[in-house]
Amino acid sequence: MIYLRLANESDFALIMAWRSNPLIYQGFYSQKEPLKWDEHISWLKFRNRDWREFIIDSQEDDIIRPVGVITIGQLDHWSPEIGILIGNPTDWGKGFGKLSLALTFQWLREYNKGYVHTTILDSNERSISLFKGCGFEYLGKAREGESWYQKRL
Repeated sequence: MIYLRLANESDFALIMAWRSNPLIYQGFYSQKEPLKWDEHISWLKFRNRDWREFIIDSQEDDIIRPVGVITIGQLDHWSPEIGILIGNPTDWGKGFGKLSLALTFQWLREYNKGYVHTTILDSNERSISLFKGCGFEYLGKAREGESWYQKRL
């Protein structure tokens, strides 16, 4: 079972640890090395009211554990931006991404959104496969080495 909950300050250290893993940040556009605490806090606090960060919790039997993060930005836009990371590579390929994206799409529909978009590095085949498998369509190039995808909700 997968649940989404709003991230809070008690999650910041875990999010930083995930984002500091080279296997994770190689999929990011601008991050090229592990984070420093001050950079991480600045990045999180830079977010305004039009951003939401959800922790993806997995429940197996009576054990609930965080497995990743969904970030939704530009909620004031007709097509918000979405990003996802599954924090532990041993959890990759277990369906957490697909299930949590489905929950996020439901949340966005309740927020009266009809579209959602993402940008993905062209080298990030795993992420491209996930988003295309969830119904995203390629719309064109974004920044250099990155493409733009969109889904109608």
